[in-house]
Amino acid sequence: MDARTALNAWIDKDETPHDMQRGREGRLLQGTSPRRYRDDVLAWLAFMDKVGLDALRAAPSHVKTWLDAEGGAVRARARRVSALSAFYAYCAQTGIAADNPAVPQLRGRPHAEPATPQLAPGQMHLLRWGADQLDGKTAERDRLLMYLMLAGLRSRQIIELTVQDLAFEQHRLTATVWQKGGGTRRLAFPDEVRAAVQAYLPVRTHRPPESFEDRGPLLVSKWGNRLDANTTPRTILHTTVAAVLQCPDPDAPELPPGIKPDMVALSPSPFDELEPA
Repeated sequence: MDARTALNAWIDKDETPHDMQRGREGRLLQGTSPRRYRDDVLAWLAFMDKVGLDALRAAPSHVKTWLDAEGGAVRARARRVSALSAFYAYCAQTGIAADNPAVPQLRGRPHAEPATPQLAPGQMHLLRWGADQLDGKTAERDRLLMYLMLAGLRSRQIIELTVQDLAFEQHRLTATVWQKGGGTRRLAFPDEVRAAVQAYLPVRTHRPPESFEDRGPLLVSKWGNRLDANTTPRTILHTTVAAVLQCPDPDAPELPPGIKPDMVALSPSPFDELEPA
């Protein structure tokens, strides 16, 4: 199998089992990640063809040369390394490559870019008010997603939560939460989030093999399918912002344009802080 055949086999959802389409940290690829990873790997393979080298026997020095030639923002460089690392992990799994040349040291320093702007406490309380105004068939789910975001979880962390990760211990809720960079952490949630989970679980839909009553993704679609970590949190956040615009309080603070889930997750929570369980 050559490198391009391996790429198609890895990314093609119709031919490859979903549980084999995994990223650099071993998590399932979702949303736009497959397309972006495919584009990055194709660009890399074109470079290796141009210099006359076998991509399946590449070295970190070759990757560095390509990354330097591509240029761009630090985050784009980090994404390219993630794409190659995930691709070569698949190649190693299928036995067509022995080494992974996309070593973590090539990623650069994304944290050197400007920090994500934060919302003020009053704006966060206003978003909570907007979450409480959500209605419709998925209101409990959407409100819970917003509460988890307001509590400090990023989109990926929210979507990765599972029913079997939850534990109601006396008067508190704990859950195993995926951590950026790999691994998990057990956290205790504020009372408001616990109440939102209790309101959502009785109306949560489930349909095998994606979800079950006692296991599978906590937040699911109305058909019981796993949500997309890229689009669903943004969509629900935008709906919440639209609800906020109807707030009758003339003294309510204004929200900045272009609010993103990470801005909310990194801002001062209107709830008590998340605590290690």
